[in-house]
Amino acid sequence: MDNTEQRTLPPIPDDLKRELEAVYADLSREVDALGVGCWIRGDCCDFDRMDHRLYASSLEVAYVLEKHPEPLEDRGSLCPFWREGKCTERERRPLGCRTHFCDRRHRVQLEAMHERMYARLRSAAVRSAFEWRYDLFVDALRACKLGRGGVEAP
Repeated sequence: MDNTEQRTLPPIPDDLKRELEAVYADLSREVDALGVGCWIRGDCCDFDRMDHRLYASSLEVAYVLEKHPEPLEDRGSLCPFWREGKCTERERRPLGCRTHFCDRRHRVQLEAMHERMYARLRSAAVRSAFEWRYDLFVDALRACKLGRGGVEAP
């Protein structure tokens, strides 16, 4: 994300927020049915150590920032919600967090789920005329703040 770029994301319309939450709920049911689970090691949040890059849509970033409008701690490439090896923001974590597991046996199925749910989110955002971008999650969180009428990115 280009930190010199200025942009403002509008508030998430209620119908779009419901669709986002429905996508997350549907994905949760599918992941549960697959039988994959989190090992609660926190490896996925240590992006440098795992050579992992987490991307999220502007919709997902706005959703997280609705709950966390205060400036988030700059922890380098570590997710600001990773504390003592655990995620402290499981409720609003983006699709990439919901489909990345240490148990790689189900990687292909999880990637397919991610792509399907991503397409649903993008389609819902387009229908709602919500700005769609796809950026590194941590960079977007760090660059964005709650602004008038939405989320502002310096």
